[in-house]
Amino acid sequence: MDPLSITASVVGITTAALQSAHFLVKIIDNIKDAPGTIKDISADLRAIESVLQDLHAKVQNDSSQIIRSNQIGPAIENCDRACKAFQFQVERWTKYSKEDKLFWISRWKIGLFGQDRIKTFKGQLKDCKSTLNVALTTATLLAVVSQKELAKEQKGNILKANEADLERELTRVGKEIVEIEQSLQQLTVSGSTEPDEESEQSKQELLQELERQQAASTALRNMCEEALSRTVYERTGQKIKGIKATNDGVALVGFINTSGEELHINQDISD
Repeated sequence: MDPLSITASVVGITTAALQSAHFLVKIIDNIKDAPGTIKDISADLRAIESVLQDLHAKVQNDSSQIIRSNQIGPAIENCDRACKAFQFQVERWTKYSKEDKLFWISRWKIGLFGQDRIKTFKGQLKDCKSTLNVALTTATLLAVVSQKELAKEQKGNILKANEADLERELTRVGKEIVEIEQSLQQLTVSGSTEPDEESEQSKQELLQELERQQAASTALRNMCEEALSRTVYERTGQKIKGIKATNDGVALVGFINTSGEELHINQDISD
């Protein structure tokens, strides 16, 4: 797909996601006596709105390849879908409520079925926001270090700091993916002592949302890896990706024990 088509596509899905997030904020804010766990979601939605607005502006004025990463579109689409799905969930919870008064049965349902659903939705929003932030931050830093007047040492320090941030995020999201896998396994094998149609439906919906959160976390991990690869390449001239050692083996790639002159040579070692 050509750059103009990519830009138009990202702008379109970003606009849709912004509308979904904004509409859900209004719905939640109108439930005046909603539990704190639901009210808190408004803050998460406003945070994702801010990042989406930044992306909407950036993608139209920035030719950076990382802004047009393959991870961006799916992350935004997942955010849009997650907001619409949670809107439907909130409407079900408030089905028997009157105006701004949350019926007691709705409160009971939220307590019985809703906590894990809310946690999963917040996780989806967080992963989407992080994916977009990684792309936006890395694009900005790469633009900064491309300035000729910036000293080499300054460029190196900026890039190293971004590498450290990305490695920390990769560690965090790696743990998150493991936790989601464990939750999926536990939910799959768990059974209710008094199964009924509504609880089974809630369980299946939670499983589906956990799988989607798993996909969102994987997209974030891929975005971090891509941003890290680009940052390292900008600093060292080396693109090293997809190299694995099997069993107890050790893989040594790139320049080893060099004096530094070799760093002026671009090197691509990737699968």
